[in-house]
Amino acid sequence: MKKHIPNFITCLNLFSGCVATYLAFKGIYPGAFIAILLAAVFDFMDGFAARLLKAYSSMGKELDSLADLISFGVTPAVIFYLSDAMESGALKSAIAAMFVSCGMLRLARYNISEGTGFEGVPITVNGVLFPALVFLGAWYPGVYSGWPVLMVIQGILMVSSLRISRLF
Repeated sequence: MKKHIPNFITCLNLFSGCVATYLAFKGIYPGAFIAILLAAVFDFMDGFAARLLKAYSSMGKELDSLADLISFGVTPAVIFYLSDAMESGALKSAIAAMFVSCGMLRLARYNISEGTGFEGVPITVNGVLFPALVFLGAWYPGVYSGWPVLMVIQGILMVSSLRISRLF
């Protein structure tokens, strides 16, 4: 039974990401941001629970990556697309798709890596950063202006070979 606890927590991450996406489509950005923060808490807790209970599994690793892709890849891309960061169109769609694709590539690379270090910026960091900018944009509309460029840079950093500390 204890081997399923981390996977259940991972499912809570996924659920929170789905709720965040739903709230974003409804235009409730503060709620979406809170749901993403909750997903980040669950993302931390599933790894902590797996280590504590010594309940590691290949399935758990894959589930974690799939949940992270939704919560911290797809959801921020949807929020970006729905935001006032730039006019809707092919370029905005391409930036959102590029961000999700880079997140997917980063997670896939992590899943097959054998080393202990991390390469590239974790998708979780990006997943929290962009919704936070939208949340701040409610008070400071100028926050949106640099978002498209930042989203492209962060996508590239996710797939970069930069060695990132575990603390990040």
